[in-house]
Amino acid sequence: MNKTLMTRLLVGFCSLLCVPAPAQAQGDAAFLQKTYLSFCMKHFDDYAALRNELVTRQLPKLPPQQARHFLQGNEGDAWPIPYKGEFGQYVLVLPAGDTQCTVMARHSDAAATRQWFNELASRAPAPLQTTRLDEQQSRTALQGQALTHAWQWATEHAPRRLLLTLTTAESTEASIQARVSLQLSER
Repeated sequence: MNKTLMTRLLVGFCSLLCVPAPAQAQGDAAFLQKTYLSFCMKHFDDYAALRNELVTRQLPKLPPQQARHFLQGNEGDAWPIPYKGEFGQYVLVLPAGDTQCTVMARHSDAAATRQWFNELASRAPAPLQTTRLDEQQSRTALQGQALTHAWQWATEHAPRRLLLTLTTAESTEASIQARVSLQLSER
């Protein structure tokens, strides 16, 4: 992507950080939104730099054995994200290759999470065009029966796109109730 487009996208993404959070009763979904915007959206153009920043700040990274659980067979790194002074509810995942960023939540209101995600994903910053992709039912190791929402942001003839994906578990007993990611991929 050219430098002018990157600047416009960063300005657009920064404006998304000001999106009002859902009501306090939906605090888990609001924190997931804030974490996704602060890490995945803000750093979409350079996940390698984000990884280096987390390492430089010496934030506690999950040991490889635990990270493997969240990486689901891929190489990469995972960091627990503190919430209300405790670890264990949110995990930031950066697979190798530096083209994807994922935040996973142990608890998140599925309806509230879908609402903010769909509102965000449906409003791509100019000059990107928004395309809603099919919803899919699936069964995942971490979430059991789940519903995936996906959106694509791209310019008309660009060879690459931004793929925004949210997967929410149907069961409140799932070990991961929400998984939200942003991936830079080929079309």
